[in-house]
Amino acid sequence: MKSLADTSGLMEKTTSMLMGSEESFTARAGVDLIDQWITPLSKSENTQQVARELQKLKALISASPANSSEVYAQMGVLAVQVLLIAPDIGAEGEMPSLLAALAAALRIGTGVKS
Repeated sequence: MKSLADTSGLMEKTTSMLMGSEESFTARAGVDLIDQWITPLSKSENTQQVARELQKLKALISASPANSSEVYAQMGVLAVQVLLIAPDIGAEGEMPSLLAALAAALRIGTGVKS
């Protein structure tokens, strides 16, 4: 995977976009962001399932027209996957809190608050 600093930055950018802090969050921006995640996540056995789920999300976002309910459902699946890999990442440093924030942002992006 990328360096911790690169990964942290990408997580923060992703969380910011999902929370609505980014001004221009378009389908293209979402696909570009997903592309940044797929390669590094595909390299580790612990994160390959997340990469596969991201591929599904990318396909849903890229569809014309995109089905928002399917996109939101897939984001919910990703939120669960992120929480499932968190214990494998370790409990030290900033990574657990970044993963928790990312999972929360994915859930909020789907409209689920809990």
